[in-house]
Amino acid sequence: MKKILVIIATAAAMLMVSCSSKDSSITVGGSSEMDSLSYALGSNIAYMIKYNLGDLDLNYDKITKGIEDFARGKNSIEPEQAGEILQAYFMSPRDSVPFRSEAQRDSISYALGVDQGNGMDAARVPAQTKWINKAFVDVKAEHSAFGEGQDAERTTMRIMQNWVMVEAPKMFLKESEDFLADIEKDKKWQKTESGLLYQIVEEGKAELRPTKVTGKVKGHYKGLNMKGEQFDSSYDRGEPAEFPLNAVIKGWSEGVMLLGQGGKIKMWLHPDLAYGPQAMSPEIGPNSALYFEVELLEVMPDIATEEPAEGEAAEGEVIPAEEVVAE
Repeated sequence: MKKILVIIATAAAMLMVSCSSKDSSITVGGSSEMDSLSYALGSNIAYMIKYNLGDLDLNYDKITKGIEDFARGKNSIEPEQAGEILQAYFMSPRDSVPFRSEAQRDSISYALGVDQGNGMDAARVPAQTKWINKAFVDVKAEHSAFGEGQDAERTTMRIMQNWVMVEAPKMFLKESEDFLADIEKDKKWQKTESGLLYQIVEEGKAELRPTKVTGKVKGHYKGLNMKGEQFDSSYDRGEPAEFPLNAVIKGWSEGVMLLGQGGKIKMWLHPDLAYGPQAMSPEIGPNSALYFEVELLEVMPDIATEEPAEGEAAEGEVIPAEEVVAE
């Protein structure tokens, strides 16, 4: 059941998203009714310890405290420090006695809690520490609210996978759409039928607009997420980018096609016009709304790979009436 162990790590890596909220997703304590996702999270961590660190008698109370302290913003060590502590411990050779002292056991356990809390929060998992801790206790006692043995492990994996693949992307989509709805209230933004929000800063030369099909353009741009974190910039690289418009995300090509050569545009892309449910990086999570500023420096020659058949028009081209052969 090692797949279970990968799921929360994958969630932290893949679902680090551009969420506008600064509040922790973790609730200290929890509801009286069992929260299945939180219980699955706790089970997942407990199974990780059981299968990968079985020789270590970690202090689960300290793990819980690390998670709770992180949620409250009162963690005594930063996540980066926690990672360094864990790496130093697990990379160094250990004696037959896993911990030199009770203090070291507590330190490693607490660091693991902070690390896991950071991962849950980065993945925006709405976790409740009450049920995470209950799962710790149950799994350690070879018992689970999800059943016994592999049945419990399979249920844990199913719940975690459902969160990563289904529930989290839905939550992020709603966050993005709510965010864009607030942006749209500012009447400076115009909106296309596809949902692209844009502001033309400079229109550029109308007679030199990129074509719809395979027009290649050269330009400068920068991209930011909803937090205002920059994830890409040709300006920073000191060199404009060149690419055909059919090789970029939908919203990017749609926005650029509103410009003439020399034009500039600001635009917010709905997730459907960006990368959709696919997580691209820690800054671009699933269903992220993205902001771009683009400066169209040059509309380059068409690079269509296929010539249209005789009597047919390439997309975006009009054949003069006298050249149309009647059947």
